[in-house]
Amino acid sequence: MIDLSVLRNSGKFAIAGGRPRLALVHHGFRTTELELIDGRKTRFSARYASLGLLNLARSLQVDFENGRIPYEPELKYFDEDSYDDDDELLRAVVEWLRPAPARFVLAGVYTLAVERTAALLSKLDPTDVCIVVGGAHPTVAPRIDYAHIVVRGEGGVPLRHLLTRLFDASFGDGPDARGICYQLDGHLHVSAPAFDSSLATIPAPAFAYDLSQSRSDFINRPQDRWWKATGKHPQIYVCTQSCRARCTFCSTYLIHGRLVSRPVALIAQDLDFIIDEHGHDSLQFFDDDLLQHDELDALMELLQRRRIAWSCNARAEFMTPERARQMFGAGCKKVFLGVESFDQRSLDYYRKGTTVEMNRQAIHALDDAGIAVVCGYIIGAPHDTLDSILADIDRMLELPIFFLSGSILTPDIGSVEFLRARKTIPALRLLGDGGSDFNLKPRPELFGAGPPYGLPTVCTSLSKAELNELYELAECSFFLRESTAERVTRLSPPDQLELIAEWFQWNTARAEKLAQTARLDIVRERAAAVLSGQPHRPASQVPAVSPLPAAFELGA
Repeated sequence: MIDLSVLRNSGKFAIAGGRPRLALVHHGFRTTELELIDGRKTRFSARYASLGLLNLARSLQVDFENGRIPYEPELKYFDEDSYDDDDELLRAVVEWLRPAPARFVLAGVYTLAVERTAALLSKLDPTDVCIVVGGAHPTVAPRIDYAHIVVRGEGGVPLRHLLTRLFDASFGDGPDARGICYQLDGHLHVSAPAFDSSLATIPAPAFAYDLSQSRSDFINRPQDRWWKATGKHPQIYVCTQSCRARCTFCSTYLIHGRLVSRPVALIAQDLDFIIDEHGHDSLQFFDDDLLQHDELDALMELLQRRRIAWSCNARAEFMTPERARQMFGAGCKKVFLGVESFDQRSLDYYRKGTTVEMNRQAIHALDDAGIAVVCGYIIGAPHDTLDSILADIDRMLELPIFFLSGSILTPDIGSVEFLRARKTIPALRLLGDGGSDFNLKPRPELFGAGPPYGLPTVCTSLSKAELNELYELAECSFFLRESTAERVTRLSPPDQLELIAEWFQWNTARAEKLAQTARLDIVRERAAAVLSGQPHRPASQVPAVSPLPAAFELGA
């Protein structure tokens, strides 16, 4: 970390000199392997503000109202989507910060964008601006060299400590300092993550949406991916914190700690703000699992009264036909269901706590209720083979799924999967500078830029390139079939069909490339069959009749 002494001794930064300015910088979220490798156009991407930054802003507003910080901070939200490039973004940040006696830049760091965000922040003058980073990546990999402060876990209380105690003799001491990592006068301080339950108590609105959008600023208006869209003016929202599950590929619980639910009475006030003040007609719950809310029945009743369309994430084991019908009646249109696999061995390896039958029943329950199922699906477990993956793809194709969200098992930094992989893949130690745990980040120069970006795969019988072929085959086999086209047409708003047509065209091009260039013979054969309209699939399935349904031909 940048030693705080360079800021303290510069004579240009005065924490007690008046109202501080905090620039909330949302950067790098859309730099993913999908854009780098798959070549998806940006119009397929989502555009949302950072709820983490907006919650921090709201926490600071409440802290000042309650007398917990001496000065009312000036806050401004900067989103990379509003600027032509990082240089323009940086100039805007620096120009806005300049008049304040104490200037802070707060940025969330995402694993797939570490290098870009590090390059951006490294252009700031560390003697003039206090650089603070947080989020998922710094929580699990806090040793970095491009910030003064790293906040691990929840940031509200640590940020309050920073604004009231920075350069004081008590800085870094006490329970409020938990989560703050820094270096001062050559001494490194690394703290455990900070957890809190403020989501359950912070006054409405829980997020400072006003900072991120206006009725006239269309660049900063939220935008959904077409497969998650439920309305024309969406907004994102979270009413639970953390996840009760402990899947091996996920690190959510390491960042947020124990489950916290926001009371429905406060959610009602949040919705008044989102719907009535800002005019949003749809909501996307970003909770890891909305069904874990402590007052779920009351929440469903509230959503039904508000008559707003919404989507959410959920786990299969808690989905029943009755629950699915209740959700549909409350306005639910789409559910991301993290089933991951239809192979029990893989589910057990991922510590999902589910069975294949639970997954099937959950998908059928949602589809029968009229809710579109976005299916989270993973291949590439250590025990996977060519035959086992092909068999699992066939099982997936039998089910009434609206959208397939496929991926290859990733040993994400900090997760159980990462710790497992370090025991069998010594090269993972090269993710940090000089083989250390300093500046941990994906290394595409070592492990390739294909998914998982800059990281190795863990499957022992198939290479990363072969897994990518199978991943693409699964998606092309799913999308280029008549049953998918029928379901997508039926469950999508008419104004999305032109964009969806481009998606199907893009998948046709993917299948054509696989049929011509795939290394695996079976992938070439199956891709060619998909394009001919007669893909291999179990006898129980209705055969596809067209590689690109007429409804999704451009110009149709």
